[in-house]
Parts: sequence; C-alpha cells; structure tokens
Amino acid sequence: MLSHKEKRKEKKRKERGEGKEESEAGDAQVEAKKRKRHDDEASKRKKLQRDATVPQKAERKAQALGTWNPKATLLKGAHMNANDSTSLLLFYQYIMPLWSEERKQAAVDLVTKVGAELNLGGRVRIAREGFNTTVSGTPANVRAFADALRGFDKHFQKTDFKYIDELKADKAFKDLKIFPVAELVFYGVSSDKAVKLAETVGGGQHLEAQEYHKLMQQPDTVIVDVRNHYEAEIGRFVGQEKSGGARYMDPKMRKSTDFTAWLSKAETKQELQGKQVLMYCTGGVRCERASVLVKAELGNAVKGVYQLQGGIEKYLQTFPQGGFWMGKNKTFDKRESFGVGDVNGIGGILQTGGKKKKGKAGKDADAGILGRCCVCAAAWERYIGKKKCYSCGVPVLMCEECCIKKPDKASVAQQISVRCPLCKADGRTEAADSLDLTSNGIVAKNSSGASATVLKWGGGHSTKKKSRKMPKMCKFGSDCSRGRMCKFVHA
Repeated sequence: MLSHKEKRKEKKRKERGEGKEESEAGDAQVEAKKRKRHDDEASKRKKLQRDATVPQKAERKAQALGTWNPKATLLKGAHMNANDSTSLLLFYQYIMPLWSEERKQAAVDLVTKVGAELNLGGRVRIAREGFNTTVSGTPANVRAFADALRGFDKHFQKTDFKYIDELKADKAFKDLKIFPVAELVFYGVSSDKAVKLAETVGGGQHLEAQEYHKLMQQPDTVIVDVRNHYEAEIGRFVGQEKSGGARYMDPKMRKSTDFTAWLSKAETKQELQGKQVLMYCTGGVRCERASVLVKAELGNAVKGVYQLQGGIEKYLQTFPQGGFWMGKNKTFDKRESFGVGDVNGIGGILQTGGKKKKGKAGKDADAGILGRCCVCAAAWERYIGKKKCYSCGVPVLMCEECCIKKPDKASVAQQISVRCPLCKADGRTEAADSLDLTSNGIVAKNSSGASATVLKWGGGHSTKKKSRKMPKMCKFGSDCSRGRMCKFVHA
C-alpha cells in the first residue's frame, strides 16, 4: 500500500505524462497543417505552370477580316494542344439550283457558329453556287462539322468529304476565315452563266482514282492540268508518258482566269481534237467548271471529257507508291506540299541540333525533285520566303542559299533574275509593280515586256504595315566595316 507521499509522486508522474501526450498531439496537428499548406502551395504552383504552358480556350468572337474584305469573317485563336492529333477536312460542293442571297447568308452564319463551337481553323469560301473548304481541328470535330452541313442542306448528303488524319498539331490553322464570294473558283464566268452551261452541256464524267489510272494508259488521250503553273512546277502526272500513255498538257496559267484564254487558242483546240480529255487538280473543285468550259468550247470534237474524283489528294491515297504521279502536290494548308509517304508535308520550321532550319531542303537532283530555283537553277521544291515573280507576281521557287542573298531586294539587274519560268520563257522584264491593271490583275496596256496578267496579292494591308516601319540606323555610322552586308541604314 502506497504512502501518502508516494501517492502524490505517482499523481505528479501521471500529470507529467498526460501533459507530454497533449504536447505531442499538439505538435502533430501543427505538423499536419504545415504539410497541408505545403501541398496546397505545390498544387497551386503546378496549376499556374500548366496554365502558363497550355493557354485556356477563350470564347471565340466573330470579327471583320479587314477593310480590304469587309464581308469576310474572322474567328481568331483556334487552339490545339501540342500533343493533340490534328485532322484536315477538304471538300467542295456545287449547288444547283443556286441558293438565294438569304440562304447563302444562312450558310455563313451556320459556319461562323459551328466553327466557333468546334474550335475549327481554316478557310471557307461560300457562294450562291456552294462551298469550297479546308478546315482543321480534332478528328471528332471536323466530322461533326460535316454532320452539321448534312443537316443544313440535302446537297451535302452526296459531298465527297476528304479527311486527312493523324497530322501533327502544327498543321492546324490558327484562325478560321469565312469568305462570302461570287464564284468558288474565279474563271471570269458568272455563276448564272456557269449554271446554264452546266445544265446545257454538263461537266466531265467523274472517275475514281483506279479508273482514271487505267484511262491514263490509253493512246489518243491527253491529260490537262487545271492548276496554276507554279503548282505544276513541283509535281504532276508524267509517269504515264514513259509507257506511251496520255500526253501531259499544262495550260501554263498564272491564275484560273487564264484558262478560258488558253482554251480559245487554235493550237489548243487542235491538240485536243479527237482525243479523250482527262482533267485533274488538287482536290477536284477547279475541274468542275473547267470541264464544263471544255465541253462547251469543243463539243463533239473530243471523244470524252473526264475528271479525277477527289483530285490528287484521293489519287495518292489510292496509290500510296505514287502511281503515275511525280514530285510534290502543292497544297494551300500548313502542309505546304506533300509527296509519296509524306502525309505531314514539308511545311514548317524544323529544329535540328538546336538551330532553326527550313524543313527538308530540296537540293538533291536525284531525289525526283522537279522544281528549280529561279535564280541559280538548283533542284528545289519549296516555296519559302514569300518570293514573287518580278514581272507577274506569282510565287517563285528560290533555294535557301539564294534567299539569304536577297536578290529581290538588290539592284534591278538582280531583281529581274527573280522571275517565274513563264516570264523567262516569254521574255517578260517589266516590273509588275509598274503596270496599270484593270480588275483581277489584267494589264491595261499591252507591252512586249509586260506579262498579260498579274497575280495581285491581298488588299494592300501588308504594304501599309511595311511603310509604317521606321528604318533602324546603324550605330557604327560611316565607320561601319560590314559594308553592303549591313542590314541597317547609314546616314
């Protein structure tokens, strides 16, 4: 039995033990709060870093594209994550009978609304006669866009929607541009007249790629390239000629309005007479009206007029090894151009060894490269630097080495070297900037040194922007040792 003194000692020991436990419990709670605060701060930092690297998709509001085309609509900022798979949707659809202006505007409103909702980028041309479209987005969203059009108008139930899937995210368009236009492809023929011709004579017979391929091997057949010459310069159907098949014909157009002038020439009619006429273009839309014009002009003088269903895009999907195709197919999207086994194309800037280099240079003449640099004639197939022909303004091929030398910014003698093959062959030496033009780039006054037509670029906004840029003065002034290599201005 414990004495009174021992009981008091035992009581104190218990009190000290209980205080210790309480103290330890309090310390544990404080430590838990610290850990929670630390974890919350770490989570917040991670969220801020994630938000900084992946911008949040803001609501996309329609705005006017610019004063040069006030009827066009711009939806800025189509967002694609770097790891997302991108798809392209390419299609056209002609409408007969023509839509009313109200129906056309309803189509514009639909594309504006659905394009914003589905986060699409690209270009959409809408006329009373139909659609001509290239859009990018996720695989599901581009297909949802096609579904929305099928629900809008029965004509889209028969549309040949072409999907190019599994592209890199950098092949997506940043913005969506919607253009209300008078014609889907401008041949200088009004929609009403074109429809009457189509109803009277009809267009070319559509052939799938395999049927078209067989017909290219037959004698007494010609194949007409309905694209511009600068597109044909880097790729075309010529493989069939090696085995005595269809003879390739290039109308050598700077733009589509040149087609009717080529077709009306006596030598053209003579070359087409008694032949099967095959026609092709990138996706098929340009052949629709062009084949009508051929049948209206030549009638029974030809054995038949045929066009490639789905264009070069569908042909190269059907013949992965290329078939009779040689070179690159020029596109009007972020791929820039593509060839056999190259679904992503050659467009964009490649990162190599930490340095920026233009992707996939074309200096190897043995690699099946058809194009040539306009300055040094080296094998080349990329349209880089937005280089334009001195005499007619069409895009020209210029290799990377010549681009660095900037002959188009040098003396007039050097600028003249920057000309397209057509202007060189025709001896055109007058500057396109010095010519008086009528509508759509037709030269007002004939001259032996002037191109008959000039490709006009944009609405002049880039020129105004350039004029606003103040030249930078060289800090070394007259003591500068770099001479002509210096890119700054000297007093």
